[in-house]
Amino acid sequence: MEESSASHYDIQQDEKYGRYLVANKDLESGDLIFTDTPFAVGPKPGNPPLCLGCYNPVENSLCSRCGWPICGAECEASAAHAGECEVFANAKVRFQPVEDWTASTPQLDCITPLRMLLAKEKDPDRWHRDLEPMETHTEARKEKPAWAADQVNIADFLVDHCKLGSKYDKDLVQRVCGILEVNSVEIPSRGGFSVRAIYPRLAIAAHSCVPNIVHTIFQEDMVKVRATVPIKSGSALLLCYTHALSPTLVRRQYLLESKFFNCTCARCADPTELGTHLSTLKCTKCDNGVILSTDPLDNEAQWKCTDKNCEFKTSGAAVSKILAVVQAEIDQLDMMEPSPQAIEQREATLKKYKSVFHPRHSLLLNIKHALAQLYGRVEGYSIDELPDLMLERKAEFCKLVLQTLDVITPGDSRMRGMMLYELHAPIMFMARNEYSAGLITPEKLKERLQEPIQHLADAARILMREDPQSPEGITGQIAQQSMEQLKASLECL
Repeated sequence: MEESSASHYDIQQDEKYGRYLVANKDLESGDLIFTDTPFAVGPKPGNPPLCLGCYNPVENSLCSRCGWPICGAECEASAAHAGECEVFANAKVRFQPVEDWTASTPQLDCITPLRMLLAKEKDPDRWHRDLEPMETHTEARKEKPAWAADQVNIADFLVDHCKLGSKYDKDLVQRVCGILEVNSVEIPSRGGFSVRAIYPRLAIAAHSCVPNIVHTIFQEDMVKVRATVPIKSGSALLLCYTHALSPTLVRRQYLLESKFFNCTCARCADPTELGTHLSTLKCTKCDNGVILSTDPLDNEAQWKCTDKNCEFKTSGAAVSKILAVVQAEIDQLDMMEPSPQAIEQREATLKKYKSVFHPRHSLLLNIKHALAQLYGRVEGYSIDELPDLMLERKAEFCKLVLQTLDVITPGDSRMRGMMLYELHAPIMFMARNEYSAGLITPEKLKERLQEPIQHLADAARILMREDPQSPEGITGQIAQQSMEQLKASLECL
């Protein structure tokens, strides 16, 4: 079977997952399971004005026909914009001028739901087969402030102002909003802003905080779904709906708020997060114990020290507050441009919180993950001028992230590929430094360089499955070339 037409899954249904996907044959790591095309693509809530053709930020640039944000003639004529352009032009409803073109605007919230409705008209069979059975959690959504905002900015706007009442009623518009909220996935960095898309088959995959599949979005918005580990026929295909390196409290809160379910997977149910300690705090009252939740499946549960002689206790709410405060600091760090200061401030933050969190806690691990990528890449810290001590630190952080990924996203994930690529450099430079200093023989150097060669080979294998235009896909091609160069240089020794 051609890779592009692979379809190695069946759809099943049960009480726990609703509809979900299972493998219909034994799969190996990296096997393509299926590809899918989006039913609709468009801006997500909270974005500033973006071009409705290419999703790049725009300022005072509007479509000559409908008067909505468009960056130029090519996007004005694009298929992506054609549907809403006709609706807005016919209804004479124009985009209202904004004072700040960098601030988010609720005016664009109607675009993706409108594109969903237009796609429903164009392909009613696909709508009926793939979209109608989707979960919308209407009753739960009615309790949230977003429901009222969607009613005004989307349902009332499209049905009343855009004069679409003869085609669609407001209940259908809210249903479409629910399908998008619960089932859409982000498409990263179009001009720096994510947009969202509905992939009908991908949306059926059940969630686990330890996934066994990964999805990659390519040009033209096609998605490919692959196995990250060997999967037995009949096993559920599990996707992670949340950020893998988040602690349990944060992951479960996100899933409850955005996907309307309480995750009870094995990782969420284990206070140590399967031994990774991504949620574990240090005890400030004693030196022997660590602080764990007494019941991770209850966000309100008490947290206690593991040392029997220590009385320390705190509340889930207090832990959530600590996480929010430190996360806000990390968000500030992540907004910094790569620079010596970006490294130094992260190192200072690690030092500041090392007595609060377990060294493998997710917040510290996220800082270490960022440092693993910054060391060797900024002025004053370029890879060929890093002393061995800093090369060792870069390698240590890479290995720590990789050990965690072994447990929480086992197999061939993008993050693993990127970390293996980062890890090859310090190992290679430390070996070369020892050789230059006359500490090891040419034979020993050849032996030591087998490890970075293997890391590059693994990184290339994983990352060359990505979109070749994406940062990961480009890194995969670099890893392949670097591996070939390193092998060639060994033959000259």
